[in-house]
Amino acid sequence: MTASASNVHALNEEQCPVPEDVLGQMHSSNPTDAAEVAAKLPEHQRAQLAAFCYERRHLHHLGLIIASTCGLLALRKAFGLAGDVVFKQSRKPDDTIAEERRNTNHSTPKPVTLATFVRPPE
Repeated sequence: MTASASNVHALNEEQCPVPEDVLGQMHSSNPTDAAEVAAKLPEHQRAQLAAFCYERRHLHHLGLIIASTCGLLALRKAFGLAGDVVFKQSRKPDDTIAEERRNTNHSTPKPVTLATFVRPPE
């Protein structure tokens, strides 16, 4: 990778730890097949991929499925302090997603406050 390509990448976002075709295959698969594809990767790479997906709303469920194939220590290394929480959530990913949806649907929208410009006294 050239220096200019790495700079552009650094400005955009974190690089996916697996090739895009592997991520695409898992994303388009059912959960069981996605877990089987993930299980073929080394555990440290699976944990990094779980963190990558977990942080993205459209890949969150996939992140939990991938995390379910990882041990606690690998998840702690990939997620830091959140590794314990993700480990627990990943053992029942469907329950976790359902709970998150319930919490989102029942939460009261936060009011929008518009800033006003006040002229300083002259």
